[in-house]
Amino acid sequence: MKIAVVAAMEEELAPFRANFATTVVWRKGKTVIEQVNESLYLVESGIGKTNAAATAAWLCEKIQPDVIINTGTTGSFRSDFALGDVVYTDKFVYSDVDATGFNYAFGQVPQMPADYPVAEEWLAKIEEALKDGAITAHLGTIVTSDSFMSDTQSIAAIRQVFPTIAASDMESCSLAQVASFYEIPIVNVRGISDHVGDAAPDTFDDTLDHAAEQAFQAVKILLEQWG
Repeated sequence: MKIAVVAAMEEELAPFRANFATTVVWRKGKTVIEQVNESLYLVESGIGKTNAAATAAWLCEKIQPDVIINTGTTGSFRSDFALGDVVYTDKFVYSDVDATGFNYAFGQVPQMPADYPVAEEWLAKIEEALKDGAITAHLGTIVTSDSFMSDTQSIAAIRQVFPTIAASDMESCSLAQVASFYEIPIVNVRGISDHVGDAAPDTFDDTLDHAAEQAFQAVKILLEQWG
């Protein structure tokens, strides 16, 4: 199985680069694609939806992985989830797309699906891999926005539309949207770096490395079982 692990930031890929020797095989803009071996690639996308979409297109065209693992950090909407816990999503959806005036669901890009569910078989594989409890992992919906979740009014509006939301990131749904064009499955496994709110930026700075390490440990378990 050919696996591509995608994260937005250098800090989020640092634990992987510390554990795997890599060779750069593609670089353009913010995108860096590195090969570990014939079955594993590490990909740095850059932050945000546009960088993620460009990366996904190049990755799917040039590498054609069998599965994409999106990873890195995430801001938790759940106060009962601890910093450093891992969240893996059940679906990919935007939290800042609004075409409801044309009878689309909130979060749905016109002429595209309302969301991108993760297939049950992949959710089961993640649950099985992480079942021993060495990493505290939660299943929940991670939404994607171009905004870091520190504004309380924006957070309240998102909670109203997505009452069961678990966390938020800035890339994953764009990756999923493009991957869907190629019928390549994608999962999202991230470490909690902050709880959304006005204190989130400071917490993120303090917890980034720990959250990235926790995400790495979870993904490493998946790689050992799937590779």
